[in-house]
Amino acid sequence: MTLQHFRKLSETHQFHRLLTEGVCVGERATRATQILLFQIARFYVEVEFSKDTDEAVSARSFESTDELTPYLEAIDLSELFQD
Repeated sequence: MTLQHFRKLSETHQFHRLLTEGVCVGERATRATQILLFQIARFYVEVEFSKDTDEAVSARSFESTDELTPYLEAIDLSELFQD
């Protein structure tokens, strides 16, 4: 599946594909939301959930690895550089 094909699906079908084909590869939080990052094929989908209601409030799909920066910054690599 391509990103373009995914974007053409209805929201219901997008979430179905996300749950059946996606792999959760990261998470982060804002003051009001929890954001989960999924990878499907060669693209990514961020799903933002309200901390108050646990409901999905938005989703965003992208291909650029530049947009993974908030997730990569959270990885602690200090143990890799210890003697």
